[in-house]
Amino acid sequence: MESYYAPLLEKTRVPQPSFQRLAVVSIFQKLRAAPTPLGLDSGPGHHALSHCLHSPSAAVADQAVRELCLLVRDGHLTASAGLVELQSGLEGCDPRFATVFIKGIGFLVRFAFKSDPSWGRRFDPVELHPFVKVLSCQAEVQAELIQQVMLFIAQNKSVGMEDVSRFLRPFLTYSVLRKQSSSFARDLISSIASLSCSFLSEAACIMKLLTGCLKYFPCSNEEDFKYLIACAEYLVDAFMVLLKKIISTKMVFSVHPVVSQVFVSNKHLITFSLWTCIFSGVVAYLSVQILRSTHQSFV
Repeated sequence: MESYYAPLLEKTRVPQPSFQRLAVVSIFQKLRAAPTPLGLDSGPGHHALSHCLHSPSAAVADQAVRELCLLVRDGHLTASAGLVELQSGLEGCDPRFATVFIKGIGFLVRFAFKSDPSWGRRFDPVELHPFVKVLSCQAEVQAELIQQVMLFIAQNKSVGMEDVSRFLRPFLTYSVLRKQSSSFARDLISSIASLSCSFLSEAACIMKLLTGCLKYFPCSNEEDFKYLIACAEYLVDAFMVLLKKIISTKMVFSVHPVVSQVFVSNKHLITFSLWTCIFSGVVAYLSVQILRSTHQSFV
């Protein structure tokens, strides 16, 4: 049975990227069409899949991640099973290939969440959360991981920011509490705060999530205080941008008769966002002032 995939697996070792990619595509085509004893759940099938994902060739690993995502999208493999394979590949891969696996993990997370928003509630303990597992893997993954979080928020906005926030909350809390990822947490909060400024009506939920993270920051030394103050200042800046947008939007509604009708239908939502932003902004601003004075006393 091993010989079923052996000729194609051998072709993945040919030092020609285009031939390697073609061989990987052919392997996954056979995995789709193979009888049960040779399919994805079989020993030979899993060996072929694992061989491609753990290949030292960039072309083979990249194409294997793409094909695996297509398997999940087309219903030949569950998202959870696909994530296990990609996370295993990420843990043992060359750091140069890490972004390829993170992009694949990001795609599967978005796909699974959009298909079933309750999917994200199954990760208990928090170490099972896909983004937490990525963060725990390699330091080189952090920049790409932030990009995937941004994509997750942007592409699942239509699902509902309450569900999006519920999915991200354990990951954000873990990032803040994890001592060695303090700079990552700062960059992550800054990026999400900036992105939320693009979502006027949904921003209140995201900003509430970010403001709630401030209480988890460790404050055991001067560096910890600096990270906390920086994050609080990012939130204050984002609140100011949102308030300016809300105020200018209401001005447009007041002078434009067509858009005014839209405002009337969403008046309660926008008013709620306005007051939420004002309250949270004041809290964040006061937090910055208190932290600064505390930091000066600490020093």
